[in-house]
Formats: sequence, structure tokens, C-alpha cells
Amino acid sequence: MGAFFVAWLFSGVLLADPCQLAERGELVASQFVLDGDTLQLTDGRRLRLIGLDTPEIGRRGEPSQPFSQAAKRRLQELAGASGLRLVVGTEGRDRYGRTLGHLFSADGYNLEARLLEEGLGFAIAVPPNTVLARCHLDAERRARSARLGLWGESPIKPVADLQAGGFQVLRGRIQSFNEAGGHLWLELDGPLVLRIGRDDREQFSAPTAAWLGREVEVRGWVIDRRGQRSLRPQHKPFMLPLRHPLMLEMK
Repeated sequence: MGAFFVAWLFSGVLLADPCQLAERGELVASQFVLDGDTLQLTDGRRLRLIGLDTPEIGRRGEPSQPFSQAAKRRLQELAGASGLRLVVGTEGRDRYGRTLGHLFSADGYNLEARLLEEGLGFAIAVPPNTVLARCHLDAERRARSARLGLWGESPIKPVADLQAGGFQVLRGRIQSFNEAGGHLWLELDGPLVLRIGRDDREQFSAPTAAWLGREVEVRGWVIDRRGQRSLRPQHKPFMLPLRHPLMLEMK
């Protein structure tokens, strides 16, 4: 995928294989699968897999995104095997109360990596749960190179075409950057601004004039700020918080 604009380190104890963890984890079993990255365990926990985001299945009459059902079916196959092991993340729960963790097959293969290398999701890194980020990025890179699954036709959208929030992979050019409120703001061409929060800035290099006009690929959950009282006329209507360098790539 090219070089990120800053070198970054991974926390946690890894074995020689970037898709393996020293911790063996706990034996679990799947009760049912909700979508390509979320499942219910037989012990009652709802598990959100770390390190990937799969296309959304339509709810309440909304259409499903391409490959969402394929991702769900594949996770059902993978999670239906016996001997699954769960390693809970450094941050073990999300704001919805779901357990955050990595699933491994009986032979030690990481299930998130399997979905990514088959082109059924996007690699994503959200601190502090980044121990397998290199594994997941490499898996996505293989699918992307082979044009598998959702990479058969590029899912990357120009920033100028952005019309809604939610998870997006976008491409645009840096128009300007500034610091405000302790955050670093990168404005792209089109209706999007990137925000590097005060708590995450140490992971990123300080911007320079050489960044201006550079094309970037960004990924993450876009926030639609239209209708917010705090949004001023000069502000971009969409904002993407960058939590980790994996989410931004200089071209």
C-alpha cells in the first residue's frame, strides 16, 4: 500500500509470525454471527472483531453494501469450527458493551486476517488495540493486489464525492493544515477535514509545507457534522478523526 507518512510501532508481544500472539487465549464457541465482524458467543458475550471493518448489512429496509452478506457467510464458516480461541484486546469493551477481541482457529490462524486476505473487509487500527495491525494490513494488501472481493472494483471514493457519514475509504489532496484546540486539522479538497486528536498526535509526524497538494488515502468513520450548532460556515461538513497512522497514507 505504499509508505505511511510516519513509521509506527506495534504494542504487545508478538511471535515471529505477525499474525500470531504469544498469548494463547481462551477457548470459545460461536452461537451465531450477526455480520462480517460481529458474532455472539455461546457464553453470552457479543464479540466485535478487532482490526477490520466489513461492509454493512442493510437494516430497517436499507440495502446491504456489496460483499456484506459474503463476509457474514464466510465468518459463519470460520467461526463454526471447533477449537476457536479468543484473545481480548487491551481495551476489552467498546461503547456498546461488546467484547473487543481477536479470534484464532484451532491451528492458530487469525480469523480477521483470513477475512481481509479474501477481500471481505478493510484493515483498520484503533488504539490501543493495534497489536495485529501489521498482520491485518499485509492481509488486506494481498487481497488488494489480487483484486479479490470488494477490491475487484476499487471501493475508494474521491473526497469530492463524499455525501454521507459512516466507514469510508477516500482519496483526496491536502489543501491546508492548522492547529486548534490541541488538535491537528488537515483540510482536504472537497467537504472533508481530518482531525488528529491531542491524545494521538505523538504517533504522527508534524505537518510541513511539503504536504500541501499531496494526495492521500484515508480510512475510518466519517462524522456528518451538518446540523450541528457548533458547525460554522467556514467549516467542512464532514470530519474524519484519525486515531492511528494506518488510517492515512501519503501517495
